[in-house]
Amino acid sequence: MNAAMADSIKLKTSVTLKHQANLGEDVAEVELAAGDELSVLQEWDTAWLAKTSDGKLFNVKKDLAEPA
Repeated sequence: MNAAMADSIKLKTSVTLKHQANLGEDVAEVELAAGDELSVLQEWDTAWLAKTSDGKLFNVKKDLAEPA
């Protein structure tokens, strides 16, 4: 049986991730600080689909964060 998916993750280090608000719009670089928590929406083998408190979505590689 698989382990339960984490509800949230905490970033291990400061990172800059790319965010595209809508298809066809420019991609923006968003800086996130070490210790920031994001809500997990989906989990894969090597990454999480996570959301910031202001609703921005990111694919976060598992080596950048840990379950909170």
